[in-house]
Amino acid sequence: MEGTVFNQHVKQMAFDKEHQERMMARYESFMAVAKDCANHYANMDLEKSRAFNIRNKAFKSYDKLLVDFETNVIDNKGIVRWACDDEEAKQMVYNILNDEKAKNIVKTKSFVAEEIGLMPYLEMKKVNITETDTGDFICYQFDERPSDPKHSAAHKSQQEIADVYSEKFGVKDNLNTKQLMTVTRKVLNEKYLKADAAITGADFIIADTGDIILSENDGNVLKSVANAGIHIVLVGIDQLIPSIDDINTIIPLSSIYEVTKIKSKSYCTILSKPSKTKGKQQKLYVILVDNFRSRIMEHEVQRQILTCINCGACHSVCPVFNTIGGHVYDSAVPGPVGAVLAIAGNPEEAAHLATLCGTCRQCEQYCPMNIKISDLLLRNRVDIIKEDKSLLAERGVYNFIRKKVETRKDMDKSKDFFNRMDFKQLLKKNWGVHREIPKFAEKSFSEMWREINNLND
Repeated sequence: MEGTVFNQHVKQMAFDKEHQERMMARYESFMAVAKDCANHYANMDLEKSRAFNIRNKAFKSYDKLLVDFETNVIDNKGIVRWACDDEEAKQMVYNILNDEKAKNIVKTKSFVAEEIGLMPYLEMKKVNITETDTGDFICYQFDERPSDPKHSAAHKSQQEIADVYSEKFGVKDNLNTKQLMTVTRKVLNEKYLKADAAITGADFIIADTGDIILSENDGNVLKSVANAGIHIVLVGIDQLIPSIDDINTIIPLSSIYEVTKIKSKSYCTILSKPSKTKGKQQKLYVILVDNFRSRIMEHEVQRQILTCINCGACHSVCPVFNTIGGHVYDSAVPGPVGAVLAIAGNPEEAAHLATLCGTCRQCEQYCPMNIKISDLLLRNRVDIIKEDKSLLAERGVYNFIRKKVETRKDMDKSKDFFNRMDFKQLLKKNWGVHREIPKFAEKSFSEMWREINNLND
């Protein structure tokens, strides 16, 4: 999304009082859950360091580990496909469904599927597909994508959901939360029983065993996979973990901000090989998606963001995200992590995201992987300035300002210039209409000091 359009959407959401109230309630809910997380570990910082090292060390031998994973999946009777970008991944999924003659498809929550725009693509191809994640299911009733990677429908009120359910499913108006969940389960249960194929994501994939880790709270993943003869797993190459022994550290941290007392998701499945479904051998397809991930790995600093385990903490505490919401980002990965990942695409399109961060570092305080997200965004800014030619004029203005204030003597000479109207107009475009342009004092501290001490001569 271009910066101009982005700014227009930001203005709309930032001054929407109802939206702000919902986002604040969401923030307070997260803080209540996060308050006692450290009590679940004897040494939380040590566990964070262990988890980061496990994920980060995989970068040194990613090519070998990915081949090991592929080999083990094949040995386990699975099929592996490699997708370079989003278009190739979507086409692969469609071809598999078409070749297998799958008519009824269910899909569970998948960050990669959202990233590549799989649902709109398959619907365009007239594929009968149903989203089974409760939050995502609600969003699709509004023809919207999820606004929050972890809590998809957090931007919707109960009344809004009740109204659309009444329209779509013919139920009575003003259903309460429990009744809405009952309707959702009834609709989805019929889809599970008729499913020919299931499309899922994966929390992690294990190099030394070929295992696929799936975790959830509602049981919709297990229900989807249990009845389907075809299981398609969409997973980014960054979700690779070297050894099955590593999940003892990674899995608890990835769900530490869950609302359950044990700080873990209700169901965790280690999928080793295709199972038998309805008396037949299930077919397992694993599609490994690159889609700019290898390009991010070329950035020595920013590639740390690929150690992210999708816990949702960073955008839950980010004051920017909590002001503008997830839809404004126009990305499957909104918030601080998405802003860092944007460097892999067009630098000109990533510039407005890189400048959002106020470096409050709250995201780092709660990140279970100890990722220094603010530092990565600052690095993005440096790289973008080097590559984005459209910023040359802006760079020239600020270089000019910097030279004018390098020394106290230069600053004293320049204050009249900085207070002139023409300079203010030059700065106003980038400074913003809602921020007051700074005004230099009529007398500097050094001038006042010299006057007080009679040192003007």
